[in-house]
Amino acid sequence: MNWSSQRKVIYGISVFTVVIAAFLYIFRDTLFPAPTCFDRKQNAHEGGIDCGGTCSLRCTEEIIPLSVLWARPLKTSLNKYDFVGMVSNKNIDNAPRSISYLFTAYTDKGETLLMATGTTIAPIDGDFPIVLQNITLLKDPKNVSLQITDGPHYSVSEKPTAPSVRVVNPHYESGTIPRVYATILNTKRVPIVNLPVRVVLFDVNNNAYGAGETVIPYLDKEGIQTISFTWDAPLAFPPAEIRVYPIFDPFTSAK
Repeated sequence: MNWSSQRKVIYGISVFTVVIAAFLYIFRDTLFPAPTCFDRKQNAHEGGIDCGGTCSLRCTEEIIPLSVLWARPLKTSLNKYDFVGMVSNKNIDNAPRSISYLFTAYTDKGETLLMATGTTIAPIDGDFPIVLQNITLLKDPKNVSLQITDGPHYSVSEKPTAPSVRVVNPHYESGTIPRVYATILNTKRVPIVNLPVRVVLFDVNNNAYGAGETVIPYLDKEGIQTISFTWDAPLAFPPAEIRVYPIFDPFTSAK
């Protein structure tokens, strides 16, 4: 091959190399996409496929599944019951966006009286009640079970040392329509919208015998509001302990 032919080959290879390099540069994002949390691959600093590391979705081995501690039927009047169950979330920095639950009431023979479902949010790092009110049953239930469906967990801000919502001075007033009052304080400098608040009454043996739920539509920044829970019929005795649970959405607190 003479020098003229060699120059043409070298020139052709150079042009081809430049074209390929330009092509790869222009289409680099398509040909070599950056790792994401939705590419169905374990890459970058992920702990699993599209979970852990910098991804919001937590891997299964990073979470503690929610658990049901107990569930009870609470008679409020003739053929009327409230169902209450206590759930534990031991995670301090992750939670499901919501959980589904199923209450099932049984007779003393183990027959199913009623099944009732719903959804709720799950506060982090603690126990919280699920309350379902005004259930009509033609027979007295022997017991009630609570099952929950724990969905995918996502990262949230850890629970602050100072609570975002505080409960002050819960107290009971007896009467034909008994009431529990409590004052709710918003310690945040942003308003809170549609805050569920639940209450459980306990006897001297730490058994739940009354429960209720209300929703605060709007609680202004650093605001204070007194709420009340009522029952249609007198309770058998005053509670030995009143526990009030603001059901604070961890995904709202993370914003």
